[in-house]
Amino acid sequence: MDLGRFLGATGRHGEAAGKKRGRVAGPCAPRITALLVGALLGALLMLAGCGDQVTTEEHFAQGSELAKQGDFEGAAAEFQAVLDKDPGNVSAMTMLGVTYYHLQRLDEAIARYQQAIELAPGDADIHSNLAAAYVQRQELDRALEEYQAAIRLNPKLAEAHFGLGVIHLEAGNKEEAIHAFESFQQYDQGQDPLATGYAEQYLEQLRNP
Repeated sequence: MDLGRFLGATGRHGEAAGKKRGRVAGPCAPRITALLVGALLGALLMLAGCGDQVTTEEHFAQGSELAKQGDFEGAAAEFQAVLDKDPGNVSAMTMLGVTYYHLQRLDEAIARYQQAIELAPGDADIHSNLAAAYVQRQELDRALEEYQAAIRLNPKLAEAHFGLGVIHLEAGNKEEAIHAFESFQQYDQGQDPLATGYAEQYLEQLRNP
């Protein structure tokens, strides 16, 4: 099984990458959403210094817009500009990791996620993003650890349950896979219809082999 196909062939926070680069983004890939952008902008305003608050806000907003459009090279430059002014900005660091993920610059994506986790170890979404990057590199043991960490921090994080289910499915752990996909269905809010459909398909296969 090509796990990248199911856990985000281009990355979690933006399907636009699949269209731009000729690939289809898989279930639970990093997505850029209005809610995420708003939340991260709010965090940025709290973290940015008063003297250059407007500049960093503009860079972040521009990076978010470019990422939604699928211009991840441009988005990376904007998020890096934020970090040049505020090196400890977790929001910009995480989004830079997302852009690198979509560009398939996995080593750089993993490095940014790890730095973000050092600053915000309790952020379940970053752990889930890091897990998806490890899946792309076929480092499934590390991916498993990060998905489990994400779920411990946020038991309702649907995409982490989905990723955990696919890894257990690949490993032949039937009962664990069923539990993970059932948990995904419990917390799924329909934000990723592709993942919703795959979860139903996998559970049907697991329950009726």
